[in-house]
Order: sequence, then structure tokens, then C-alpha cells
Amino acid sequence: MSNWDKGSYEITAAQLAPVAPVVADGVEPVSGHAALDLACGTGNEALELARRGAKVTGFDGAPRLLEVAGERAAAEGLSAEWVQGDLSELPFEEDSFRIVTSVFGLIFSSSPKDSAEEIGRVLEPEGRIAFTSWIEEGLFQHMQEIAKAAVASHFGQAPPEGEDEPFKWGDELAVRELFSESGIMLQAASHELVIEEDSPQTLNDRWYDHHPIWLTMKGLIGEEAYEQLRRDSLPVVEAANQADDGSFRYTLKYLLFEGSPV
Repeated sequence: MSNWDKGSYEITAAQLAPVAPVVADGVEPVSGHAALDLACGTGNEALELARRGAKVTGFDGAPRLLEVAGERAAAEGLSAEWVQGDLSELPFEEDSFRIVTSVFGLIFSSSPKDSAEEIGRVLEPEGRIAFTSWIEEGLFQHMQEIAKAAVASHFGQAPPEGEDEPFKWGDELAVRELFSESGIMLQAASHELVIEEDSPQTLNDRWYDHHPIWLTMKGLIGEEAYEQLRRDSLPVVEAANQADDGSFRYTLKYLLFEGSPV
């Protein structure tokens, strides 16, 4: 499991900021209602909801990210409560929130089934939920494959086939079925997010120098293997580049799930 206190996730979070209003639109009206933003990170979605008048609780497992989110809220003069905990065991009473959101955060739950059940428990019967997950294709998928291969190579073998397979958050039917078991009906729509950087090298280095997931991997495989992984990744990033002026641009596809209890 990644240590999200490592590095500077706020750099990546800034690139994801355009998704926050898209998710907030999916749970309107929010003004005056209690809203829970799960795996809130540095606060993109929580702050968007607060700007719209919601009574916001931001929930995350990483103390440093909650600290950054709190600082951002204070800088904007926004009010929010920040709570640390585990996505599979929410420390809130039943029917506590009219709104539940998550921007590329719920997808990191160590127990998706437990998280879905917990959301069903804390969401009001009249409530609304909206969250996002990546569609695993293109650059996203290639980088995952490179990382898995590096870990397998370092430890001498790949994990057994079918063992500890992660839940497929990019599979619309699987996600809808997961939440239907907790009494929540979802619908999904595909969206796009354009990522831009000064160059492919800049993007690649920011991942390896700052992103918690990659830095956690560094602790697993060691400095030498990590730097080799960095070098192996760059051609993949360059091949995916959609810009032709030396900069970097890539369109990521994601799913927006919206729904409510039934």
C-alpha cells in the first residue's frame, strides 16, 4: 500500500483540479447540506463543495495531505472539518451526509466492498454520491505494466495468477454491481482530462520525484532499480505525447459515477 505522506502529491493534485467542479455538479444542490469528500487529498473537491455552500468534511488517511488541505481552506477563508481514517471504516453515524464525493481517491480503498457498505451506511436515504475512476488504457495502463514488471523483476517472480487482483474501478459494470449490493444505484459517463507539462521529461521526473505511489515503490525496489525504471518510463511517456511543440499534452479518460440510495 502506498504511503501518501511521501513526496508532494499536491503537484499531481493541481493537475486534477478541473475534475472537482465536474463532480460537484453531479451532486447539486449542495448548499447547506452535509458533504463528505472521501480520500480528499489536498482538498480539491472538498474546497469546491465548500465554495458552493456545503458543510464539508474532508476525509483522508494521510495526515500531511489533510494539513495541506486545511492550509488551502484557511487561505480561501473556507470552513471545513478534516478527519483522518480508513476508507473501509468510516467514523461517522448512519445517515450523516446528504452528499458523498471522491475524486480519484475511493479507487485506492484497500477493501472496496467495505467502503461501498460504509458509504451506504453514512449516506442519507435522499442523498447523492459522485466519484471518479480512471479508465485503464493508453499511458495509464502502460505505466502500470512497467511498474508491475519492475517489482516482479526485483523480487524474482510475478504474483500468482489471479491472486490479490485489485478491484477494477475502470469497469463500469463491476462498480455498479459493487454499489448495488450496498443499496446504491449508479450511472456512469465517460469524461476527459487533459494533462499538460513543459516536456515529457518534466512529467516523467515529477512522477518519480514527487508522487507518493512512485516514491513508495522506490522504497521497495531500491535506488538503482528505481532510476532504471525512470529511464524505462520516459520513452513510454514520449510515445504517448499528443503535443508537437516540445511540450507534453495527453488526454486521460475517466468515468464519473453518480447515484443515490434506492
